Amino acid sequence: MTTAIPLTLHLLVLIGLYELAAGLAGFTRHIDWPALLDEFERSPALTFVTGFAAFAIGAAIHLGHHHWTDTLAIIVSAIGWMVMAEGLLIMVWAKPLLAFCRPLVSQQRIISIIAILFGIALILLGVTGRADPHLI
Repeated sequence: MTTAIPLTLHLLVLIGLYELAAGLAGFTRHIDWPALLDEFERSPALTFVTGFAAFAIGAAIHLGHHHWTDTLAIIVSAIGWMVMAEGLLIMVWAKPLLAFCRPLVSQQRIISIIAILFGIALILLGVTGRADPHLI
């Protein structure tokens, strides 16, 4: 699989590392997702700041990588949009969103395995994809 720009490959690896780390933390119970949601519900400031951070990261990906040129670039751009939307939802609609997430986090091991596999897949795509020097 070939991508047009090296930034796409770097972002795939970075996003993959984040997913892998989050998945491993959840799988090994170094982080307890139900307790994390409890903390969010008790702290509107923490919820808002977390939403803002997610929005800012998604917006940075969107502004720096708004490319829809090939499959790998589309994956990165779509992730940027999703993270930006997630941040906005957390900031303005936190309680319903947390209520929706509550049943999901009760399946912490399964969700963690999915995150680990997704992270590994993104890392492999970033490492094995190659930038096409003729398109740069």
